[in-house]
Parts: sequence; structure tokens; C-alpha cells
Amino acid sequence: MKKLEIIGVTGLPEFKEGDNLAEEILKCLSIQNIELVNKSILVIAQKVISKVEGQKRKILNEEDLNTLVHEESQKIIRKRGKTIIAQTKHGFICANVGIDRSNVEKGYALLLPENPDASAKKIRRHIERELDIEVGVIISDTFGRAWRNGQINIAIGISGIEPVKSYVGEKDSFDNELNVTQIAIADELSSAAELVMGKTEKIPVAIISNYEFTRSDK
Repeated sequence: MKKLEIIGVTGLPEFKEGDNLAEEILKCLSIQNIELVNKSILVIAQKVISKVEGQKRKILNEEDLNTLVHEESQKIIRKRGKTIIAQTKHGFICANVGIDRSNVEKGYALLLPENPDASAKKIRRHIERELDIEVGVIISDTFGRAWRNGQINIAIGISGIEPVKSYVGEKDSFDNELNVTQIAIADELSSAAELVMGKTEKIPVAIISNYEFTRSDK
């Protein structure tokens, strides 16, 4: 029987620039007697990464927001009303280059982390060093989807985990060879974690256990 467990980590503080996020997570888990076992996966909301890394900007009006969007954009794809679809400096294509004014003080906005993969790697190394285990870390954010209503969480940064599972060359149950199937594991784990993290519950971190991921330095 296959079983997947996802736990939302409650009781974390309101993070600010310079906080040691990895240490705060470990402290919170210790207080709540939550064991982080070998091959656990931590999914961390982008917003707390942006906060501790000083990616908060003051916004006085819509003009300030538009200026930020253009400054952070590599390419403007489409505009409709107040929404701008653009390519970020990282290569992501999303609304308003990922700049968000939710879960932050009024009058401020959060930019995406400058290097989400590096952020994930830093947290992973700290936790592995402290607990002497292997873990995977995913930085997740909310993105819209072309031709679909609603948003989902996807991975914008990873460390320690292979992000894609390829079935190319394998056979299905009818002995047909699979030629193109590659599953976006990191995105699916991000979306699954969002079900316990939510948007208003103040749960920026989730732990996924019992998922057999492939270790990777990608």
C-alpha cells in the first residue's frame, strides 16, 4: 500500500529580513515533537524566503507597482487591465513577474527571491548538517495556468531532489512503450503541500514524508 503524509508546520513566527529560516523551522519542529526523518521533503512558501532575504519593497500606488514590474521583467508578454504577463529574470512567465502584495504589510510588496535554487540549497544544507539526514527542499509559489481557471502552487526553486520523473522507454500495462511521458514531480509536490498550507492559515512550510524521490544536485 502506498501512503503519502503531508504535515503543515504551524507556530512559525512572522519572518523578517535576516532571520535564520532553517533554524526557526528546526526549533518549531522540536517544540511540537515533529520528527524530520530521512528523505523528508520540505515545501516552503516563496513569501517567507523573500522576507528573510530582504525582497520587500514599499508601494505607494499602482504607478510604483508598474515600475517594479517593468524593472523585474525580462520581457513583457501581454497586458490586460492591471494584469501584466511577463517573463521574470529567472525565466518564469507569470502575472506581474511574481510580485505579490498578499501576506505582507499594507503598502509593501514582495519580489521573488533572486535565486530560489540557492535559497533551497542553503536551507537543505543547514538541516542536513544539523540532523545528519538527507532531505529535499522545494520553494513554491502560486501560478496561474493557460486555459484553466484557478491557480496552483509550483516549484520555483529546488535542492536535493530530481524535479522530473521520466517514463520514456518504459512499458505501460499493455506493453506499449512510453515515448514522451515526464512527470513534473516538484510541481506536483508543491501543489499537494498547498492543500495543508493554504493562503490565510499562516502555514508557510509543509513536510512531505513517505515519497521516494530521486536524489539530485540539479
